[in-house]
Amino acid sequence: MQVADAVSRMRDSDVQKPPGIAEAIDWLAALDLLGVETLDAAAIDRTLGAVLKYGEDQEVIRAAGLDQLVRPR
Repeated sequence: MQVADAVSRMRDSDVQKPPGIAEAIDWLAALDLLGVETLDAAAIDRTLGAVLKYGEDQEVIRAAGLDQLVRPR
């Protein structure tokens, strides 16, 4: 649920290539491999490349604040 919400927020941001279903699945796989059970800013920072392929997009999301991806709406 947290990943789906975070991906939705990324899609609403100003990124060149918004993440889709494939990227969300890749991200879930990376988080699972690392044993992450609860999404937080540190986990997002370590795995952001799995969901956003462009470095520029990763910087856009980091500049907006990784905590905003896991905050309740």
